[in-house]
Amino acid sequence: MLKRLFLSVAALLLLLPFVCQPVSYAAGYFPKVMQNDPQWMYYRDVAAQFSPIFYQNVREKGDNLTSIRKAGLDGIYDYQLYADYPTAADYDGDWNARNNWNNLSAYKDALLPLIYYDVKETETHYFIGYYLYYPKDDDHDEGGRHENDMEGMLVVVRKGNENGGLGAPQMVVLGGHGKFYQSQVHPYGSGLQNSNDDFDTQGIRMAGSHPEVFVTFNGGSWDFLSGTSSSGHNLMKWNGDNTPVDQSFGGMRLSYNGTFNYYNNTTIRNAKNNLDYTNVSYWLQPATELWSKRNEIGPDNLFSEFGKFSGDEGSDNAANAPWNWSYRDGQAGMEKGSIFYDPALVVSYMVSGWGNFSYKYVLRDDNNQDLPGVYLYQHPNGEGRMQRLTSSDLDLRNGLVGNDSITSVRVVGSMYQATIYSDIHAGGSPFGPIKNSDAGGSYVNLHLNQSGMDNLTSSVLVTQAP
Repeated sequence: MLKRLFLSVAALLLLLPFVCQPVSYAAGYFPKVMQNDPQWMYYRDVAAQFSPIFYQNVREKGDNLTSIRKAGLDGIYDYQLYADYPTAADYDGDWNARNNWNNLSAYKDALLPLIYYDVKETETHYFIGYYLYYPKDDDHDEGGRHENDMEGMLVVVRKGNENGGLGAPQMVVLGGHGKFYQSQVHPYGSGLQNSNDDFDTQGIRMAGSHPEVFVTFNGGSWDFLSGTSSSGHNLMKWNGDNTPVDQSFGGMRLSYNGTFNYYNNTTIRNAKNNLDYTNVSYWLQPATELWSKRNEIGPDNLFSEFGKFSGDEGSDNAANAPWNWSYRDGQAGMEKGSIFYDPALVVSYMVSGWGNFSYKYVLRDDNNQDLPGVYLYQHPNGEGRMQRLTSSDLDLRNGLVGNDSITSVRVVGSMYQATIYSDIHAGGSPFGPIKNSDAGGSYVNLHLNQSGMDNLTSSVLVTQAP
């Protein structure tokens, strides 16, 4: 199988000091090279190959109100140009989400264009999530105003020889304010058919392997001709025209090309005034940076509760991380956050016609070899949600598989072994140790080895195998 093509971490480290120096402040966000993160080392090339092009509308108070192409409330509400810049959730460097609204003006000249990404891989597909974070959503509707905002999308790629051996995109799922919209990618997704959900467009525009996506500005867009409105920072199909929502307000054309710099307010304002889009290059950052903070909960932290950003402007704690997004919760085994935890389940529920389609998640290197570690699975024989461990996890309640949910285990490599416990902190009944040699290095189904054990899995002790 062809190797995956990816940027070397060493090259990126050499690049960072020259392009990421702070512009006008001493502290703030600096891109992190996550050297020990497989999603950085082996999946960044996948995210880059299919990275979307975002046409991001921008607005600010005092915009011209005489054109029907301008939203009629721009002169009333305190819209800020830089509130429409997707950036880092830690843009001010303190991981306190409750001051992100108020700190924004002070950092307006030092905001880094940044998109978070997450890659889940099965035997047949890549599922690539791209997530846009904004410090504020200043809706003209008081009930819609809230500190912090995260919207996103999913690109589904069939593995194959296309695009340097990474495969071909088949479907794009666009999200915004709790709703998801499916679009085929032609020609590779032409065989997909409506099932439990329907395709919302006849297909999404592509620039090579990159989906083209329109993002509404702060407070939402309004098309006076059609009477169609949308919430702020919604992701939509890019049409390049004014239907069904006016896309000609102007702003930025955000794309990934391996280089980036800070936003330039003057250039973006000029583009907006000319109803044009200026080119901006963004940084791709693994979403594991946010996921690693998921249990740091409190008023001075990133999250107020699991999956909810902490915020006290407008509606309190109103923005959700992807692992708290809902899509038909409770149907067909789907739970809140399934589009993040188990995208194969979600897209196979949405539409049919996938052909060869696997529900088994993997984590592999550039030689297509499974990464060593202890793999936990939600269902028997390695199906369902999956989590890889190389060290102990003594509290699985907010893990990728979840509490009392492990049904099968697989150990890859001879250096690890795992003991499963019924209670957190290695308490209660143990099962194991499970080694690479068990079941010939394949899956150990807990419910076949100890009755009810799959419902009593709350912590895992990972040790070196003798």
